[in-house]
Amino acid sequence: MYSLNSYDFGKLFRIARKSKGLSIEQVADKIGKAPSTVYKYEGNAIIPDFETVIQICNVLEIKLDDLAFREEVDASLETTNNPFSTDILYMYYIDSTDKLYEMKLEIKAEGGIMKVYFKIPSLNDIIFYVGSIESNSDVAFIMLKNYGGSNNHFEKIMIFVNISHSSDDIKMGVMSAEKDNTYVPVVKKVCIVKQSLSELDKKDIMTRLELTEKEIKQIKEDGYWYPDISNKVGY
Repeated sequence: MYSLNSYDFGKLFRIARKSKGLSIEQVADKIGKAPSTVYKYEGNAIIPDFETVIQICNVLEIKLDDLAFREEVDASLETTNNPFSTDILYMYYIDSTDKLYEMKLEIKAEGGIMKVYFKIPSLNDIIFYVGSIESNSDVAFIMLKNYGGSNNHFEKIMIFVNISHSSDDIKMGVMSAEKDNTYVPVVKKVCIVKQSLSELDKKDIMTRLELTEKEIKQIKEDGYWYPDISNKVGY
């Protein structure tokens, strides 16, 4: 099993381009992008989508493997570890009415993997989604699907949690799901903590979950959203 380290893409792209004797402007023209965008690819400010990567490979006459950093991943270590050192977590995000929403994540070791039960405290901890967690010391991926006992709608959720870049007990991340059972995709910032928050703490969380002006500007200029989930408060 292999993992793609996207931060090496720009370096590998630059090496491949120079080996073919092509300028950034020439590559940009051939793949139909602005030179400024290709500069951002090489600087890892933007990671291109899959279709663009294929175009780059065709232009440079290289294989996909030439733009991918590969390392062996021990799946057994990834799926049997609970990186949060607690069995109960509380996740907060801003819902469609601009209110703070609280979910409860219960983590249990079952059958050799870390199972995650996604519950709603306001509804007596009813289980809404169930899934598993994969992690290392830097990030955690929580993959969930709807729980048939209470929700027959087909739905999957992915939660990405930034573990290493955190200056306090609040972990920042993003949740990819759908809006109101309409199959319209939606991505939200989330905060994950070990205890249910007081009303005062919730005000701080609301601030952290809002999109920054820098994020909004980046979306408009590049068409990509790089969520600010580093949680560098106090660094």
